[in-house]
Amino acid sequence: MESFSFIHAADLHLDTPFSGVGRVDPKLQKTLHDASLTAFDNLIQAAVRHSVDFVLLAGDIYDGIEHGVRAQARFLKGIRELDRHNIKSFFIHGNHDPVEEGWSALRTDDLPDSAIRFEQSNEVLAKPVVRNGRTIAVVHGISFRLKAEGRNLSKLFPARSGGDRPFHIGLLHCNVGRQDGHGDYAPCSLDDLCSRSIDYWALGHIHKRTVLSSRDPVVLYPGNLQARRFDESGQKGATLVRIDSSGAATLELLELDVIRFAHLQVSVTGKDSLEQILVACEERCTKAVREADGRMLIARITLEGTTAAHSDLLKTKARGELLSAFSDRLQLDGFYLDAVIVATNPPVDRNKAAQSGGFEAALLRLNDDLLGSDDELELLLQQVRSPLLKRGQFDEFLPESEILRARGFVQQAESQLLGMLEPDGD
Repeated sequence: MESFSFIHAADLHLDTPFSGVGRVDPKLQKTLHDASLTAFDNLIQAAVRHSVDFVLLAGDIYDGIEHGVRAQARFLKGIRELDRHNIKSFFIHGNHDPVEEGWSALRTDDLPDSAIRFEQSNEVLAKPVVRNGRTIAVVHGISFRLKAEGRNLSKLFPARSGGDRPFHIGLLHCNVGRQDGHGDYAPCSLDDLCSRSIDYWALGHIHKRTVLSSRDPVVLYPGNLQARRFDESGQKGATLVRIDSSGAATLELLELDVIRFAHLQVSVTGKDSLEQILVACEERCTKAVREADGRMLIARITLEGTTAAHSDLLKTKARGELLSAFSDRLQLDGFYLDAVIVATNPPVDRNKAAQSGGFEAALLRLNDDLLGSDDELELLLQQVRSPLLKRGQFDEFLPESEILRARGFVQQAESQLLGMLEPDGD
């Protein structure tokens, strides 16, 4: 087998709108509007820079018919740039660009010969990758016909067989294991994929980079190319894959995003003034900007821990001044603060509150009764667990760790309430 390399990307969502971001200035709006297209340009440049043999795009090229013309024009430009550098491309359509429900100004005739689009069909098509007259790999693929594709398309791929053969790649947009948070389209299991004659599954649909299997076969979601909201925080891009002469794969994350979303937790324990808290936030945000490596960083800060400034933070937030106060302080290049979340606790003398004889004492008694001792909590767990175990549902529905975590939530709520009941001192 000859060694070769390719880039696996998915979920480009070209010309996608951004959601969940607060009111932003016009300059940032322009950057947001162009981010998915610029990230695609970065993908094309990476393919050229790494001199890969081909590029795989595993569905959701577009974001829907409403954003068709600009997206498809940019896509065609990128595919032609790959062709100019003798880099082949293979792509399928997913639930955001289904063949029969979608609209496409891009005709097959517009594509260069080096670009292969796998159409919707009742069977998976196979296309060889030929280099210097030798087949180095075979790419199998199929596009969605409808947005709500309910078929298990993985079963249409060739079944596992023995003997010498080229390296086989499966290009598929699907939900492996019915993962939450994504439409259950083209559902399949990891066992389904492993039963096919495929050495590398180039998947799309799940927006978080996920390696489901690292060998025999490799099964990988590269994640989306560019994050669009805060539930897609962290690094985004594509995966560079190098296949050696034995057929083993080396995987490398390529960070291609233009804008990065981040949730920044800042501990304020021991910091009892607003100035000290701002200094801590400034240090955390400066580090995050540095880690973003020149990208625009859109962040939400969560303040955590115990601080005497707890009441002041809540009052400032109630007056609508908290975000602007932090934004004025955190004037960092390439940084935009979207929200400040106060999850702090006030320093509270629980023994003193319990002896007050007022509402505070009643609150503490209620919580003590609710949580009980460890022995009482274990008894409660047993009572809840027994009927679930009979139905084989306990492991999935009510793990012990979730019950124990609830104890922490109740204790935090107690601390918050006691802090709110403290006199203002004005």
